Amino acid sequence: MKLDCINNKPKTPSQRERILARLRKGSVTSWELAQMGILGYNTRIMELRQAGHNIVTTMEEIQNQYGETVKRGRFSLLVSEKSKS
Repeated sequence: MKLDCINNKPKTPSQRERILARLRKGSVTSWELAQMGILGYNTRIMELRQAGHNIVTTMEEIQNQYGETVKRGRFSLLVSEKSKS
């Protein structure tokens, strides 16, 4: 575990690290990322892609709380990426 250089306590994982760890367990929706406290997930996903991670997005239709059909993104890491540590 990384330590914070200022107070020598365990460092909190960055949003990119948290997203990547979650993607290695399976796909994740935009709503789930927001529930993890990652509201700017589009930027973090873009940064992970720019760093070479092969993340694909599929749009899925769901019913919202008002009965309307809406779309949300589901992010997945390609299989070859999941085994990396």
